[in-house]
Amino acid sequence: MKVSAMVIASLAVLAVFCAGLMQQSFADGFQPPLFKWLYKPAICVFEPSDPHFPGLGKKMFSMTHDAVLSWQTKLNGGNANGAWNLSLVDIPSSEASSYDATDCDITVNFKPSPDNPSEKFNEAGITVYKNFPKVYVTIYYLGINLKEQYLTFWQNGTLYYTYQPIPYFTGYLASDPQLEMTILHELGHSLGLGHYIVPDMELKRIVQGYQDMPSIMVTTVFSYGVTHFDITTLDIKEIQSIYGTQGLPTKQSISNQSITTSTENIIPNQVNISPQQNLSPVPTAGTPSQIPSWIKNIARWWSANQVSDDEFAGAMKYLIQQGILKVPPTQSTVSSGHIPSWVKTNSGYWADGKISDYEFIRGIQYLISTGIIVIQ
Repeated sequence: MKVSAMVIASLAVLAVFCAGLMQQSFADGFQPPLFKWLYKPAICVFEPSDPHFPGLGKKMFSMTHDAVLSWQTKLNGGNANGAWNLSLVDIPSSEASSYDATDCDITVNFKPSPDNPSEKFNEAGITVYKNFPKVYVTIYYLGINLKEQYLTFWQNGTLYYTYQPIPYFTGYLASDPQLEMTILHELGHSLGLGHYIVPDMELKRIVQGYQDMPSIMVTTVFSYGVTHFDITTLDIKEIQSIYGTQGLPTKQSISNQSITTSTENIIPNQVNISPQQNLSPVPTAGTPSQIPSWIKNIARWWSANQVSDDEFAGAMKYLIQQGILKVPPTQSTVSSGHIPSWVKTNSGYWADGKISDYEFIRGIQYLISTGIIVIQ
């Protein structure tokens, strides 16, 4: 399994079968949320087309619809309709290349297997959120099975016998349980859920089918013995802890919301705003910041060079245009094409809580004033 600040790679296949499992340091429970939606995300599902598997597109559409309906029903307390109704759009393969995905917040695609050879047997699905609020889900649909290799070895004068599982692609579609579990799991990530961590021995019992999964977000999928899986009460409680119980507003209903900032907790000598810049004052309402906390993740990744200047500028532009990040009117000049180091440094300081929202917004104003971020 691979987890990074920008990508959640989920549903490891091999780790639970290895004889010498590493001890995990995590207690039972969810990892921190990946991000938080401020509005109800639109889900776009792109139909796969594979000549080896006639009917694949229809099958994946149906499974994804069922998975979305399952999340929706559980979040609505058992009702198919309610505050948590999610928007789902199917894009036929014939329209995929020309489809305007501007309004797609969560994009679901299907591929046979990972492009990276080193990940071929390690991932059944992946969710990428480095450009949040754009989230990209990929489901891998080739089936994986295990063949056992008989091994013998000597250790301290004793001959040992063991079987080592070797994964391989079957050439067929993955089993329905594996695909269903993967789609449910990745949709959980797309709503912001982190993984649910269990001890190694419990994970092994789950994979072998001796114990039910406490959460659909457990970090394994290979259906060696798993016969029962579902979105659980723990998953719903975790969503409710992030968003509450009233669902999410539509994107249009929040487009005019203002984000107020605070000048509290400024640390002297850590702010390097250029004195030559004539920037409009940032409003200080005297109330706690309403800048969504997940924006700090973007700022932190950028300051650590985990996202590019263009990606960061593009993300800030989108947030401003959507009214999620409120920046006072700022006059723009011809772009210098260069982002000063102090802007990136201050973004890292802000993400770590060392400077205020006020100073972060001033840095964004600078990027607008120099034409690096163009707001139309």
